[in-house]
Amino acid sequence: MSSPSLISPLNKSRTSDVKPIRLQLDPLRLHEPARSKLSTIETQRIMIVFDDLVQNMELIEILPVIALHTDLFKSIIDTETMNEIHKHEQLKQAYETNAPLQSVSNIIEKLPQFENYARRFDKSLSHNANEKIAYHYYIQQSIRNVLRRLLHQQNRFDAIKRILLNNNLLPQQKDIMQVLKMLRESAMERFLTTPLEEREKFEQMKNLNTRLSSNEAIIAKLEKELNDAIAERDAEVSRQWLYFLSTYFSSLNDHICRVYSYY
Repeated sequence: MSSPSLISPLNKSRTSDVKPIRLQLDPLRLHEPARSKLSTIETQRIMIVFDDLVQNMELIEILPVIALHTDLFKSIIDTETMNEIHKHEQLKQAYETNAPLQSVSNIIEKLPQFENYARRFDKSLSHNANEKIAYHYYIQQSIRNVLRRLLHQQNRFDAIKRILLNNNLLPQQKDIMQVLKMLRESAMERFLTTPLEEREKFEQMKNLNTRLSSNEAIIAKLEKELNDAIAERDAEVSRQWLYFLSTYFSSLNDHICRVYSYY
């Protein structure tokens, strides 16, 4: 038969290994998931896609700045990649100025799938419409080529942003970038939130809404009582002033009458 002295430490160690389940969210941490890391491969892949998308969009926004300040990036961007950036900017400028596609033939003929895409032109459209379609395609291919070169080396993106920031050249983020980052943060929070936390959060928000509605009713009632009290006080003050003035003028009238009676 085992002695209590041997059983007790075992039970104690087992009890210490069991982590308590948090059944209710802390109101101060209502929007902070308990998990700090993604638990599934699928969610990790989704967030990688989000991060890549945000990074690519940021790079696209700063490409014109890189093209204008080539000397700042000589140490981190090789000559061939810089040439591709300049070609992309030339292609984009040609599109924006409605230049003929033939004027940038030396650029587009080196992009992938040029011949295959040329066969897909819609013959029912005008020449200008087909050129715009072609421009869209070639700009897409060009930007893919540039991004692939820039992101080939790790940490290059951070180095580019650091140089832009140090030289006060970092462009202001567009609305689409802010929306993407908000969407990314929202997705991250959703993936880190467990179903139990989601239910608790819903109940917390429901309770908060109920309390808010109740508080609004109480506030409205108190405001009405306060306004009634103020109105009653003002009325009382007015009555007192009227009584005072009436008494004062009555006394003054009596005094005047007595003065005239002496004459």
